[in-house]
Amino acid sequence: MGIRRRLPALIALSLFATACSAAAVPETTSSTTTTSPTTAAPTTTPPPTTSSSTTTAAPRSVALAGELPPKALDALRDFYNWLADDRNPEPKVPRAMLENFMGAGHEVPRAAIVKGVVRKLGSGDSVAVAHVGDDTLFLVKDDKAWRLAGAILPGLLPWLGTGPKLLLVLGSDARPGENQQKLRADSIHIVGVDPARSTGSIVGFPRDSWVQGPAGGSKFTNVMSNRGPAVMLETMTELTELELDGYVVTGFVGFEGLIKGLGGLLIDLPRSIASGIKGWQDYPRGSQKLGPTAALRLARIRKTLPGGDFARSANHGLIMKAAMLMIQAQGIDKLPEMLDMLLDNVWTDLTTEELLQYAASVFLLAPDDMVNMVMPGSVGKAGSQSVVFLARRSPDIYADLADGVIDEE
Repeated sequence: MGIRRRLPALIALSLFATACSAAAVPETTSSTTTTSPTTAAPTTTPPPTTSSSTTTAAPRSVALAGELPPKALDALRDFYNWLADDRNPEPKVPRAMLENFMGAGHEVPRAAIVKGVVRKLGSGDSVAVAHVGDDTLFLVKDDKAWRLAGAILPGLLPWLGTGPKLLLVLGSDARPGENQQKLRADSIHIVGVDPARSTGSIVGFPRDSWVQGPAGGSKFTNVMSNRGPAVMLETMTELTELELDGYVVTGFVGFEGLIKGLGGLLIDLPRSIASGIKGWQDYPRGSQKLGPTAALRLARIRKTLPGGDFARSANHGLIMKAAMLMIQAQGIDKLPEMLDMLLDNVWTDLTTEELLQYAASVFLLAPDDMVNMVMPGSVGKAGSQSVVFLARRSPDIYADLADGVIDEE
């Protein structure tokens, strides 16, 4: 924001603060003026009035100005007024958010210039990232008015929605021109995040895992075929008994679009990987930057990996963690732009508010420290099909993941 553009906002804040200061100074003339005749004026000091001791000061208020839409500023102001003085009306935010910050004693400015980034998404909804001093807040506008979706206030637990988050992330086998939502799901993961602990986990499922789908026993990869991601979500929920928030799915075209939007994929491979396919590159051990096509090929390699589909699923987790690091490196003000790019390349059943909360959670994580595991299992036969039977201890792993974090591998 240029200096000339900031002047009106600064002047407004100065006038507001001056007015508030003047209002805070007790009026002395009315308490000392008397209508008694001067000839009867006593020589002793009159008893002190009690009105000042019984007068209650008005609730403290906060003045905000900035480049956010007026209604978004109003939502921020309502939150900060309540945070500064809980005698003010409660803001229109989830009760859980109020309980998270209630009585926290967070230092609130008397007045502040709000810095922010606003973006209208291709869906028609709008999102914003706002900064008030060192505070970072997230706002959304869909078919309702602007409202707070979360806040990261230094020294306090962040609030980005209620409880841990569990998201089903699917990679479709669809090639260009094919329906990316209704072909086989060759990449199947649950991504868990706990914003309060600033950590999470990635749990992969071998695509040939034998599960009970809508048509009975089936390879997990085939459940989405001709049915869509909603059926995958239902099947995963029944399998794990976890409360999943929703799904995100993409195919070959969407995956390459995501990598292009990131400017390529910077990834550190723990071991070298041979593609085994004529015309495809091999991948050396260590740090390297991949373009969209090379990144997609890395995600597809399976036959040359010692663990086959288990190892490929683990590589998918590495790619996710690498993407998280690249998103973080771009800075949180890029979040609205990143969301728009994401929605251009995936399908999801999450609301804009939920998607914003998930995306904001990424900036709290240390991806290198996240558990990246693949569900254990053994290869066997179901009729004539070669399948993976998930390990008997799988229910214990699901229970461990319920809080968004695997505590033991």
